This record gives sequence, structure tokens and C-alpha cells, in this order.
Amino acid sequence: MIILKIFLTLHSFIRNSTEVIHDHDNADTISIDTLALYEDIEEERNKEISELTRLSKKTCFLHTKLLYYRNAESELGAACHNAWRTIVKSVQGSQDCWRELGHYLGISQDDLNYIKHSIKNDPTDIVLKLFMQDEDATLDKILDVLVKMKRFDILKKIEDPVTEMVAYFNKDEGKSDTGYHSNNSASERKIITLKSLVNDLPPALNKSINTEKKPNQPQQLPPKVSETKNIERLKNDKPILFLTFTEDGIETAMNIQDKVNDWFDMEVQVITLEDRRDDVIQNPEKFIREYFEKADYIVPLITTGYMDEINGYGPGAPSTSDNLDCKYVNFIYNLISNQYMHITGCLNKKVRSVLPENADVKVLQNISLYPALIPWTHEMSFDEQFRIFLKDYST
Repeated sequence: MIILKIFLTLHSFIRNSTEVIHDHDNADTISIDTLALYEDIEEERNKEISELTRLSKKTCFLHTKLLYYRNAESELGAACHNAWRTIVKSVQGSQDCWRELGHYLGISQDDLNYIKHSIKNDPTDIVLKLFMQDEDATLDKILDVLVKMKRFDILKKIEDPVTEMVAYFNKDEGKSDTGYHSNNSASERKIITLKSLVNDLPPALNKSINTEKKPNQPQQLPPKVSETKNIERLKNDKPILFLTFTEDGIETAMNIQDKVNDWFDMEVQVITLEDRRDDVIQNPEKFIREYFEKADYIVPLITTGYMDEINGYGPGAPSTSDNLDCKYVNFIYNLISNQYMHITGCLNKKVRSVLPENADVKVLQNISLYPALIPWTHEMSFDEQFRIFLKDYST
């Protein structure tokens, strides 16, 4: 019964979307219960966003250098490393997101160009190290930038380790035997930073940032033109659906493929990485980027495992799963996020998520911070909805 209510909510949401309602004249009447449920979801999302926005105020006394504190045997060391690792992986996974982060942190265009053309590995890590050369480079400034970039997904991922860092220093303020110390401040709480940290930046970047030379109103960088824009699209031939899922979505993926194979009035190509293994393993990132551009719709299967993976609750180490679709879920999600935020300006033109038949009710709560992933249909209604999406191809 609960799943049915969720489906009705999503179904009503689809039919009220501008993109679909023009194509479907017999839209169902939205019930009061359905609207109330959707409003509850929206209210929960706004509440979480407000909590994440307030997180920066708690970190104004923590210097960014603390992200590089390493002590595997301490809770603080684990929290610092986890926060650093999550920021680097999440930002680095989105195309040009590291440039936008650096731009808002006041890093000069010359330095950003140098990082792009001369440093091949971990540009996000270099941006953090370049920023933290300023003695006032506190952690709250990074969190404020993520809010400005509307990257609440990254804020959600680092919420726990950052909260642990804050709690540690609230409990142990003044502690000085673990390699960190507080700078004096006349009117505010002392900034806690590391006593010593090796500056391993390249010579060209090994300098202090002069915040007075920041532009008064930095403008957002224009989105990078995709290198795959010139790839010939297959839309005039037949539509392409690119499925992305974790292990608990494999059964739904197979079911969708079976449904599509039964469509006799149109020929649709369903792409999964595992089905194209021989092509994928030659250059996985290139293959994924190309078909991300070619596909008419990217179709994430929203399961508990999928949400855990993109939220960083899965294994910390890279996936060792033999299934390529499971292995590259995060890579594809970062492409989705970048496309939604920077290419279309928060208009969802390409992603059509599906809620599997036996999905956990909690999935909807977890997905509230990911508007690009809000399910458009239920597995049981896949045929009806996707025929509407692909109606231009019907004979």
C-alpha cells in the first residue's frame, strides 16, 4: 500500500511536468493525499538542505589543513581523512567541478589553467592545498562554496565526518599534543590548524594567496564544451536507453530489457556496460562518456544499493565487482550531476529514473537531495511511460 502511494505520487509528478503533459492529454486528477505526500517529501528535502547549509557555521574555527591530518589509530584522523577523501572523489568525479570550486575559493585563473594543463592527477586535491596556504582558509569557506554551487549531495556525504571533527574539538579544545594548535584571535574562537604540514605543491603554485586580489564579484565559469559533442547521434536511427544500476537492480534491468524487446512498433537499443563488456574494457571512461551523449535517456534504477553507492555509504575502496554496471555507477552519476547542474541549468532533460517494484520505502527519503534522480515512473508502468517519452520514434 505504501509503495502504491509512492507510485501515485511519482506518477502525478510526471504528468504535471511541462515536458510530458503536452504529450499526454488525459492526465490523471491529482488527489489530495498524493499532493500531501509529495509536499511531505519536498518539506523533508528543504529541511535537510537547511541543515546542511547551517553546517558551515560550526566549522568556522577549523582550518582546511585539518583535512590532511593523518592518524589511522584516532577517531579524528579517520574523520579528517574521510572528509578529505569524500570531497576529492566527489568533486573530481564531476566534469570541471574542481575549476568551479577553485574559482569560488578565490584561486586565480592563471593558477587554474596551470593545474589543468600541467598537473594530471587529482586537481581537486591541488585546489585544496593551494587554498589552504591562506591562514584564514577555514573549512566553512569550502562548505559555503558547495552551497553556492548547489552541491548538496557532496555536503550530505561529508556531513558525518565534518560533524565528528567539530565534536572532537568542542570536546578537546586547547589540546596540543596531537600535532595541531590554535591561532590567537581577538574576538572570535581560535582557528585550529596543524602545527606543521609539508607543502608539496609544485614550485609554480607554492605561494600564499593574497585574498585582497580576489575579484570583487567572481563570475561562474562557463560550462566546458563536451569533447563528445561532435559524436554522431543515433536518434534518427533508433532511440537509446542507457541503464545504470547496482547489484540489487540487476533483476529490474533484465526485466526492462525484456519489456523493450517485446516492443514491436519501435526498435529501441538498451545499453548496459556488461552487455558491451568487450567494447567497454578497452577504455571504460571514453565508452561511458560517448554513450552518455548518444543516449536519448539515462535510466538510473533507484535501489537501496544505488543510493548507498552515490552517498558514499558503500565500500571505501574501489569496487571489485566483476559487473561493469555496478563498478561505474558513481562515474555515471557524476556525469548526470554535471549535466543537470551545468549543461541544462537544473532542467532534467535526459535522466528518467525508474523505481523498482520491490524498492524500499526509505529510498524516497534518501533521494530528496538529488532532484535529477527523482523517479519518473515505477517498474510496473515502464511500458506506458517510456512509450510517451519515445513517442517521436513510434510508427
